[in-house]
Amino acid sequence: MHVSPRVQRLSIAAGVGIGTAGLLAGVLLLGPLAASILLVVVFGLIWPLAAVIRHVADDAPFQSPMMVACCAAGTVLCVPGVVRLLAWGAIGFAVMLIAAVIGIVFDLVVPKGGRSRRRLQPAYKALAELSRREQEEDERLIASLQCPLSIEELCGVWCETATTLAEGAGARDRQAVAEVRRICLDEFERRNPAGFQRWLAAGAPANPGSYLLPEPGE
Repeated sequence: MHVSPRVQRLSIAAGVGIGTAGLLAGVLLLGPLAASILLVVVFGLIWPLAAVIRHVADDAPFQSPMMVACCAAGTVLCVPGVVRLLAWGAIGFAVMLIAAVIGIVFDLVVPKGGRSRRRLQPAYKALAELSRREQEEDERLIASLQCPLSIEELCGVWCETATTLAEGAGARDRQAVAEVRRICLDEFERRNPAGFQRWLAAGAPANPGSYLLPEPGE
């Protein structure tokens, strides 16, 4: 079921309001001193763990380990507070309802940084245009290899891609190189099956020309 971004934002605002009420109830339940100790202990445990995960992960699942630690500490204190509010029955439900309404009203009243987005909109358009141009360049390169290039030219392209990989290509370049090499392999096998098998048996050296190209005088 598709939920509109506005409904999602208002739901988050209501959740933040209820969480804030639970946080305050948790402080009242445990007392200021115990609540502070709990926050400090959870923060001290989660922050280094989140920092290690962000450091070792290839694609970091979050941006700020400190923010993760703060949210975890607040959640640990918020849960017993929400349970306490639920134990109060109708009064607790009324408190959570009021907190949710306050969160929604706050979200509707406070500006969302529209002016900042308008300032950044030209930059977003420029980045999108740059990405589109790079994709078109990759598509033109791949399409050029699908035309009947000579086997000598294909061997040269293979050597160029080997150099590109050796120099440390980025993620976008590696994807394009992989597609280019796949096309070259298909053409090598189609045009010279025997030479292609000899090249593979030799461990697929960086220069396939000595296996795929005819010897001088042939």
